[in-house]
Amino acid sequence: MTETVSKDREARRRSPARIVLAGAAGNFVEWFDFTLYGFSAAVIAATFFPADQASAALLGTFAIYGVAFVARPLGAVVFGRIGDRLGRRTALTASVLLMGAATAAIGLLPGWASIGVAAPALLLVCRLLQGFSAGGEYTGAMTFSAEHAPPGRRALWMGLVVGSTMLGVTGATLTVVLFQAVAGDAFAAGGWRWTFVIGGLLSLVALVLRLGVDETPVFTELREDEPKPGRSFGYLLRTYWRSLLVLLCYFGVTGVVTHMFLGYMPTYLGQAAGVSSSAALTIITVLTLFAAVGGPVFGAVGDRIGRRPLVRAGAIGAVVLTVPAYLLIGTRSMPAIVLAMFALLLVVSLLGAGAMAVLEMLPADVRFSGVALPYNVAYAVFAGTAPLVSQLLVDTSGSLLAPAFYATALALLGLPVILRAIPETRGIDLRTGVATS
Repeated sequence: MTETVSKDREARRRSPARIVLAGAAGNFVEWFDFTLYGFSAAVIAATFFPADQASAALLGTFAIYGVAFVARPLGAVVFGRIGDRLGRRTALTASVLLMGAATAAIGLLPGWASIGVAAPALLLVCRLLQGFSAGGEYTGAMTFSAEHAPPGRRALWMGLVVGSTMLGVTGATLTVVLFQAVAGDAFAAGGWRWTFVIGGLLSLVALVLRLGVDETPVFTELREDEPKPGRSFGYLLRTYWRSLLVLLCYFGVTGVVTHMFLGYMPTYLGQAAGVSSSAALTIITVLTLFAAVGGPVFGAVGDRIGRRPLVRAGAIGAVVLTVPAYLLIGTRSMPAIVLAMFALLLVVSLLGAGAMAVLEMLPADVRFSGVALPYNVAYAVFAGTAPLVSQLLVDTSGSLLAPAFYATALALLGLPVILRAIPETRGIDLRTGVATS
């Protein structure tokens, strides 16, 4: 009887559904928590900054949004080392727990009216902790899923993690919309805080799921061959610097496009098109549901035709579609706005699918660190600052198209590298990072 129970428990720990859910759950929480901040920027500004300085307060809120990304490279170093030396599951368990605690704390902080300048200072501390914990989450979840996936379905499994990104965004937008509808004026007065507490509680669910599955087979085999797996960062930088630069370029373009959509677009729709906050969030919620389905769909396509066509299509789309999409938003026509948002989301989804290729470029002993480091450096420099830079460009130039030109210019600079230097990785051996045929 005991042996049967033990076998059943072991089977559950190796269940594909549980493994995929464990990998995706923490990623869902990360994007849920980060999206909450971007979509609640207006009420956060009014809560943690002086009420009579609305423009400066909004800039300050976006600045803290961006500063949080500065902590991500440090988190990439710490969690990357943990992931490559102690295991993927260990790193992911620690990161989601810290993320949840920092998110819940934001919902409990006193505002400017209570403690003055200490309010934005404490908000900054919480955001830095969020950024630090996120340093190992997304790339770690992708690594975890890919290394568990059966042959020929790696891109599909990674696509499910990509889809969980948009589900996290959808969950956050739905939460904000529902709380706004129920609380009314009380949302801005303090009802928004409950959304962050909910985000913190969700991390506990992800924690339980991750504790209920095994380490990846790839890392387990690596640890059997090398009792102390993982390489130094010096070795990583000396040996794979070309790959790291390619990844930095790819993640820079992807990060700007993604966080201009998630972190800045709700504000931009109000400024450029007069769309209310609730309407903007409703539009984004519906579209991100399509993107959540698109993640596994693009993954299945990537398993059939390869990864390069997807990432190339996304890079080209970022160059040619961004400015026309912003022009459509400026027409203030709701059908045109929805079409523009769908085009931008398609670019985000295709570039996100490119993560399947870049993850497989590196061997197992440096994969977690080698992908997490350029990902988080790029997100610190480009993605985290995207809302702030966009708002500054609008304020200083007076042009509502300035953010679109900024994103297009960066995408154009990265296009040659993405088109030429990202290899086709379908069929790569995940232990060695070398093609099997």
